[in-house]
Amino acid sequence: MKKFLLTTCSVVLVLCLTLCFVACGEPGREQLLNKYADAIEQEMRGSFDFFWNEAQTEEPAGYGLIADRAGITKNSAASIASVGFGLAAYVVGAEKGYVTAAEAEERSVGTLRTLLRLQQEGEGTSTRSGFFAHFLNMRSGYPAPGTEISSIDTAIALCGALAAGEYFGGEAETLAKQIYSNVNWQAMRMTRGGKQYIAMTFSGNTPTGPWDYYAEQLMIYVLGAGSPNAEYRLDDREYYDFTRQQGRYGNHNFIYSWFGSIFTYQFSHAFIDFRGIVDKNGTNWWDNSVEASLAAYEYCRDNSAQYKTFRKGGWGLTACDGVDGYCGYIGAEPRGWSAANAPDNESIPYKLNRATIAPCGALGSVVFTPQQSLKALQYYQTVKYLNGDYGLYDSYNLDKDFYCMDYIGIDKGITLVMLYNYECDGIWNLLNNNQYLQNGLNVLGFSKAQ
Repeated sequence: MKKFLLTTCSVVLVLCLTLCFVACGEPGREQLLNKYADAIEQEMRGSFDFFWNEAQTEEPAGYGLIADRAGITKNSAASIASVGFGLAAYVVGAEKGYVTAAEAEERSVGTLRTLLRLQQEGEGTSTRSGFFAHFLNMRSGYPAPGTEISSIDTAIALCGALAAGEYFGGEAETLAKQIYSNVNWQAMRMTRGGKQYIAMTFSGNTPTGPWDYYAEQLMIYVLGAGSPNAEYRLDDREYYDFTRQQGRYGNHNFIYSWFGSIFTYQFSHAFIDFRGIVDKNGTNWWDNSVEASLAAYEYCRDNSAQYKTFRKGGWGLTACDGVDGYCGYIGAEPRGWSAANAPDNESIPYKLNRATIAPCGALGSVVFTPQQSLKALQYYQTVKYLNGDYGLYDSYNLDKDFYCMDYIGIDKGITLVMLYNYECDGIWNLLNNNQYLQNGLNVLGFSKAQ
């Protein structure tokens, strides 16, 4: 077992952040970890248990696939992104003693074998050009009806696989590299308006739906540019061609996403350590997510007189289950999309759900806004109907008396991984040692911030 990580995980500090907190008269990371230790442990253990218990371990064809959701929903399809977060979760579980290292390694290796087999046997069904279908049958690994091949969900799966490979070494590391090498990033390229983009999915064999606006997709460019397979590797064009729209909320100026959902500022940062680096244009994505998270917090505080959900302490608007089902419109300003300018059939879901909060919104920003996020965590754990076996349920809306009694894998995943990164830089430390991701950052022109 490679396992070079973190025996002093809970006391590792980032010196520059600590000095900043001290200079500002704010508590440092160690103080906050001590203050909220019980709340953090409760949520981390519950989130880990989701991935451990909701993985399929009976049928060899789908061994290790993890449910998209659990709770009221029964017999959920697997989500390939949930699998990616789950592989990272097994690292967390081994380090924190939730399971033994041997148990976590066995589960991880079995899961990686399944992913490799799907690539080798499922071309045209479960996979295409190495990219995975978003939703899969839990037992067979076949794609769920109506699902798409997804570049971003594949990227999350790859990041989790690489984290497990770095941690466990041996067969896990070999499998992770093979799976990563099989993804043909060139096949997902598309041109529109003279610009080169990575597509979100395929229509038949044709890439479609460009990532043409800033969102959660930064990991795609790093993975594509760092691919071990030179034939499939990207250069930096797709990264520099997508639109970066600058906006402001209060005193916070940043590049914003289309819906303003806070997860878009978090997902790539869960795996890739953007602290202290900038691209060739001087863009600092870490600072960008700090500003976006502070703006998201202030947006809810500024609207708290209108909405009880905000007034009581909820913040961090993000895509989640809402009053009428899953809603991707939920987010804070600034954003590219505006409900005021949308057709009625698009604006209605937003109007119904605009004060719906998912705890993962604030918790996924804990590395950017630790005080605000950990205070929110402690508050969420006091909200009636919001706590269950896997920690916090997905979402709630006090104004509509709505409580979602489901857990969603990607939401439990961003919560667990970001709490772990805040605790000890855990997943970041692993992937900072991955030569392919570091090569990807170099190809994209990232360098140390001055």
